[in-house]
Amino acid sequence: MTNRISGLLAATIFGAAAITLAAPAHADEVADFYKGKTLTLIMSTGVGGGNDLNARTLLTHMVKYIPGKPDFKPVNMPGAGHVRASNFLYNRAPQDGTHLGAIIRFFVLHQALGGKGVKYDATKFNFLGSTAVSNVVMGAFHTAGINSFEELKTKELIVGGTGVGSGSVIFPNLFNKVLGTKLKIVQGYKSGHTIDLAMERGEVKGRAGFTFDSMMAVHPTWMSKGTFKVLAQIGLRKEPGYEKIPLAEDLVSAKEDKQVMRMFAGVVAVGSPILTTPGVSKARVAALRKAFMTTMKDKDYLAQMKKIRLSVNPVTGADLTNIVSDIVNAPSAVLDKAKNALSRKGLVKCKAFTSAKYCRSKKKKKGKKKS
Repeated sequence: MTNRISGLLAATIFGAAAITLAAPAHADEVADFYKGKTLTLIMSTGVGGGNDLNARTLLTHMVKYIPGKPDFKPVNMPGAGHVRASNFLYNRAPQDGTHLGAIIRFFVLHQALGGKGVKYDATKFNFLGSTAVSNVVMGAFHTAGINSFEELKTKELIVGGTGVGSGSVIFPNLFNKVLGTKLKIVQGYKSGHTIDLAMERGEVKGRAGFTFDSMMAVHPTWMSKGTFKVLAQIGLRKEPGYEKIPLAEDLVSAKEDKQVMRMFAGVVAVGSPILTTPGVSKARVAALRKAFMTTMKDKDYLAQMKKIRLSVNPVTGADLTNIVSDIVNAPSAVLDKAKNALSRKGLVKCKAFTSAKYCRSKKKKKGKKKS
């Protein structure tokens, strides 16, 4: 009996030891993978904008919470309304958790509406979270002499846009189709920063598609000094502190049009998403999500975000996954109405409007050398 009890006790102790040893092995596997590695942060916008600043700041602090504490390198990959970066992450980037993406929210809408060039499924990306939700603005530069949204229905306003799938083109186009505005959209500028410079040159007179946060981060005095007049905001609810600026949805009367505007307001709720590629192991995704949410409470990170005037109002990776799924799988009737509202007819090509040095340029494919 004594030997039997001793044997059972030994087995119990051995089992407990095995469980104890196995517990950190899972975490160590993630740490061992990331140790000594350099993450690649792909951003779908050019250098200098709010999305660029937000993502770089996040990763600067987030890497210390990722097991193994990897380094990171930022890569700007603008083009095709954020489709270029999305396609790269979905199809070409290693699907092992070494590549992260900071993609402007409209890549989800572009897929939902059957946009050109989409070679990704947004619902299959592994979303880590969104740093904040800030409403999208539509406004005019002070030189335009326009002070209300109603004036846009009788006066032409030239606005700058980047890719056809970007908010800088989507929203003014939407306003023209649904709200009857007279916005002349110049599409093809290199970046949002380039559009801002074009406004300062007097080349274009307005811009849409960027957020309150982004504008305040890059141009903190634009609103207070009257340099830029925000005429409408797009979101599910008004931006705190800017309640006097009308929601685009409230400027629509027809029920069907309200549904379309509501869908676009939902897209705004995607916020500033951070994601990694499909195919990443559950353990690494969990570690990255945990690192993201831990960073959202990091004092140094919060202090730096406050300094650069970017807000922090995080959405979890799980919640973001559900939001994206709802957009992509929206009722066909709503998607059809939204798609019809975004006809690209009437867009002015950047190179036909201004110097080519301010516009995007297509990379020439290298031909085969003749023998």
